[in-house]
Amino acid sequence: MSSNYVIPIEVTSPRRQWKLVHVLHDRGENSAAVAMGLWDEKPVLAMRWNGNDDNPIGNPQSRGLPTWFIVPDDFRPAILARLQELAPESRLLAKEYFMNAIVLTNTIPLADVRQRVQAAVLRGIGERVDYERWTVKIFAPADRAGYVIRIQGPRDFAWESYFEGQQEEPAFIEQTVRDATK
Repeated sequence: MSSNYVIPIEVTSPRRQWKLVHVLHDRGENSAAVAMGLWDEKPVLAMRWNGNDDNPIGNPQSRGLPTWFIVPDDFRPAILARLQELAPESRLLAKEYFMNAIVLTNTIPLADVRQRVQAAVLRGIGERVDYERWTVKIFAPADRAGYVIRIQGPRDFAWESYFEGQQEEPAFIEQTVRDATK
């Protein structure tokens, strides 16, 4: 028997303040859902309880419309840490969203290597203040082994480095990026 409840991607109220960006975790009927979105144009983490046949709009709700609960910033790290266990693929997306750094390009062909290198670069950049914007491009050159990592940041920061051999290890990349972006 299928349930008739409002799925998280359809929860769009209140429209003046809330804009859904991505549902990070959703286990379906009668369970919690976690999403990232914009509240008054500010990036936020949001949660809600999905409904069921008896309560199709779930909680929270306002004036009969399903809504999201905006997670206070102080609680965001704990929820994102748990998300790492429940949905690791979503955790990396959320980390980029909240740390003001985004990977624009990553051409490493192997998915697990691509994800490990990308995570190392983002850990190296670390969490930054809201007004700082960082962009990352990661390339696997077709004519040689290794990776090229380019980072642009505030105050005209521009950095590029080539990693090959033992330098391709995520721990080395993370430390190198951290040293370069201090």
